[in-house]
Amino acid sequence: MEEILILSVALEDTIMQSIQLHLKEQLLDYKCDCGASQMTAKRSFFTLPNVLIVHLLRIQWSYFGAQKIHRATTLSREVLLSTNQSSEKTKYTLKSIVNHLGTCTTSGHYICDGVYRDASQGDGNACWVTYDDDVVTETNVNHVCQQRQKTAYLLYYEKMEEDENPD
Repeated sequence: MEEILILSVALEDTIMQSIQLHLKEQLLDYKCDCGASQMTAKRSFFTLPNVLIVHLLRIQWSYFGAQKIHRATTLSREVLLSTNQSSEKTKYTLKSIVNHLGTCTTSGHYICDGVYRDASQGDGNACWVTYDDDVVTETNVNHVCQQRQKTAYLLYYEKMEEDENPD
C-alpha cells in the first residue's frame, strides 16, 4: 500500500471533477508493429494511499513563459475514491491546504490552512488555523474551502477509517 500519493490535476469546477478527468480514459498516438496508430489508456488505483495530495496545476506554460491560472475550483472537505479492484468507496478528509497568494508565478506569498487538534478538548475534535509566516489565526474548514477556491495549490487528504468521524 502506498503511504502517500500525489496527483497533479488540471483545474475543473470541483476537486472531484479534476480527479475524474485525471482518471478518464485517453486516446494516445502509438506506433505498433501490427499497424495500429492509436490506443487508449486509463488511469486507476490498484491500492489507495493513506495520504492523498492533490496538486492543482495553476501554472500554464507557453512560448512566452509561465502564467498563473486564477480559475476558481470548489474545494471539497471530503472525497471518495475506489480502486480498480472494488467499487467500494473510501473516504478521504481534507486536513490541510497550501495556498499561493499573488498574481503571477514569479512573486507572491505562500500560506497554509490546516487542522489543529486542541489537546485540551480531549475528544479529538479539531479546529482549523491559518499559518501566515509568524501569524497564526483560528478559522474553520467551511471558511477555508470558500476563501481558497482561487489560491489553493496543494490539498492534503487523509484516509478515514470506516468507524472514524471527520474532524
